[in-house]
Amino acid sequence: KSCLALAALAVLVAPVQAQKWRFVVTGDGRSEGKTGRTGDKNGVNVEGMRVLNKAIIAEKPDLYLFSGDLVEGTKTDAAEEVQYQTWMEAMKPVYDTGIKVLPIRGNHEMHCEHPAELWRRMIGGPSGVPSNGPAGEEGLTFAFEYQNALIVGFDQFSSGSDVPKVNQPWLDGVLTKNTKPHVFLFAHKMAFRSGHHVDGMDNDAVARDKFWNSIEAAGGRTYFCGHDHLYDHLAITAPSWPEGKSIHQYIVGTAGAPFYHGEDRAGVNEDWKLTPVSHIEGKLGYAIVDVDGNKVTITYKGQAASGEFEALDTWSYEVPAK
Repeated sequence: KSCLALAALAVLVAPVQAQKWRFVVTGDGRSEGKTGRTGDKNGVNVEGMRVLNKAIIAEKPDLYLFSGDLVEGTKTDAAEEVQYQTWMEAMKPVYDTGIKVLPIRGNHEMHCEHPAELWRRMIGGPSGVPSNGPAGEEGLTFAFEYQNALIVGFDQFSSGSDVPKVNQPWLDGVLTKNTKPHVFLFAHKMAFRSGHHVDGMDNDAVARDKFWNSIEAAGGRTYFCGHDHLYDHLAITAPSWPEGKSIHQYIVGTAGAPFYHGEDRAGVNEDWKLTPVSHIEGKLGYAIVDVDGNKVTITYKGQAASGEFEALDTWSYEVPAK
């Protein structure tokens, strides 16, 4: 009888335990390209990636999201293939642990002759990126379900436009079918300007607004990106949203690309209210996303002078169960 009771208890407890997990987010690990920094090799900051990945492995995440600019990029497929090989070598310790790696392209992956085909052959397929994106974006854009979450990674360059684009009809379809309580979205370029670059999604504010409102409608609270080689945490809300409701943009472009400086928020903001939460420059780092049931805690860790990674920013929220 006691064995049966324990078995029944195990059945009840197991789903709860399965909902406690974590993933990490970082991006922009490319080389400098101009000065030939120590630690750079074949388009990748291999030393920065080595240090970062050692710390990330110690965090024991289930998933590792990399938001683009894996490599410096170059004009020929052959030369870029070497750069991709170097990135995969730098990531080998992560893959060897069994951590699921989900990378997407940045603008530096777009310089070679056949960027989409090369990505699919060198990164998209070998790393296990799902091929369930919209037509023409298979292996580039994807939706990935894990535990109690839906994770969507966007390729913003498939349209050929100079403005980063999201396939909104496809996303709307994915979000409409979603049954998971947590929704996490990531891409390379920012939705709202808050650092160094001025070529983000706000260059087409109408499309950006549809994207941002779709996150809110789906119950999402975050958007992760890179492109600016710094850390910036920004809360964005609209006048029509309920009190206390906001979506938080996390720029985590801190995987080793040359550091940028600046806190430029003068983008196309319309009536959106932007509230800066944290802005950190000049540090290697990564965001840890801890999911515990319906609660999410996001912690940014940056490298201290000692070489260790320390928590520098933390925010938590809860979502209603679906």
